[in-house]
Amino acid sequence: MWVFEETLPNGEKLTDVINKTNENVKYLPGVKLGKNVVADPNLEGAVKDANMLVFVSPHQFMEGICKRLVGKIRTDAEGISLVKGMEVKKEGPCLISTLISNELRINCSVLMGANIANE
Repeated sequence: MWVFEETLPNGEKLTDVINKTNENVKYLPGVKLGKNVVADPNLEGAVKDANMLVFVSPHQFMEGICKRLVGKIRTDAEGISLVKGMEVKKEGPCLISTLISNELRINCSVLMGANIANE
């Protein structure tokens, strides 16, 4: 799982804490993650062998994330977006799933539900 690296107030790196405690103490405190979930601060490394990509980043970062992933993912990868919001382009509004499909040349489905992480 790719995690944008942040330094917590106590000086520890967020990915180190997630991997040590199986908990995202900053964005999902109190919820234990599976022991098989490994936080990786390297985006390209985190997706290297994945055939399923689950996108949950804030919408304003998705275009940049997709541009970084071009040519770095498997050709048979599939995507699923849990991202709220849309990208506004000159041509008009663009759904995040469409952005992902167009940038990465993969199929991308959408799953919607709760509005904030702890829901």
